[in-house]
Amino acid sequence: MVTKVIQIAAKSTPHNNALLLMTFGGFMFASMGALTHALGKEVDWLLIAFIRMGLSFVITLVLALRADINPFLLSRPLLWFRSLVGSSAMLAAFYALTVLPISDVAVITESRPIWVAILAGYLLGETSGKKIWISIVFGMIGIILVEHPIFTSGSFAGAVALYAAAGGAVVMICLRKLRDLDPRVIVTHFSATATIIAFLALIMVRGKADFSHLGDMRILLMLLGVGVLGTLGQLAMTKAFSMGEAPSVASAGFVKVGFSAGYDIFIWKYVFEYPTILGMLLILGSTMWLFKRKKEPLEFKLPQKKLDIKDGG
Repeated sequence: MVTKVIQIAAKSTPHNNALLLMTFGGFMFASMGALTHALGKEVDWLLIAFIRMGLSFVITLVLALRADINPFLLSRPLLWFRSLVGSSAMLAAFYALTVLPISDVAVITESRPIWVAILAGYLLGETSGKKIWISIVFGMIGIILVEHPIFTSGSFAGAVALYAAAGGAVVMICLRKLRDLDPRVIVTHFSATATIIAFLALIMVRGKADFSHLGDMRILLMLLGVGVLGTLGQLAMTKAFSMGEAPSVASAGFVKVGFSAGYDIFIWKYVFEYPTILGMLLILGSTMWLFKRKKEPLEFKLPQKKLDIKDGG
């Protein structure tokens, strides 16, 4: 499915395709977050993270092998750095998703663009234009309006989600620098690393892994959904960063907040206060503005009369 989305997107302009892929990835991640939040009441969040990454590894490994791609690339230090930082950010996000409303986690983690915009100039040589910075400023104002109650209450989960955002910004920069690699190689490497780290964390923190929940078909299907949706979102995001400039693509991730808020409203009947609604509108508005590209001026060329100049004429 995601490969078809990527192939269709590849036929249009790189900028808009990257934003569309981020929108698709945002919906996948929001859906994964909704399932994770629901599972968090019954299943250990470390087990959820382990199964999610294990399934992601199997899926991307199969996709890579079917395309005759060798995903076992061990000689790129930056790829290892991306996978290790991404694994820690992933664990932080899964913990926050089981404690906080998914829209709150989405808003906090989508503060990544401001860090990407700052780092991109130093690490990638990509300067952020006025349009991107305006979008980021309005998006961050929206984040403050939405998340003020969480940070003023000293929520540990909120701080963990903020770390996930910082780690995610570093990952986005790495993805841009690794754009020469196939997305399936990057995601396979990351998911394999994250699976090992999640399992080690599960054993070290809990002492053992409790798989008794897997006997419940409802929970099993939800866990499968977490793995599949997370993998699709990861592939789409990875491809998006290989196609578009990092600050602009990162800002498009704000759209995930809208999808997450929809789940909170329609499934958990979460009631938003007016500042929260205003903040979300600012976030979504700043994202949609990025889709508008300045039209190129039309060039009119006057027909030139062909001169027939003869030697000596």
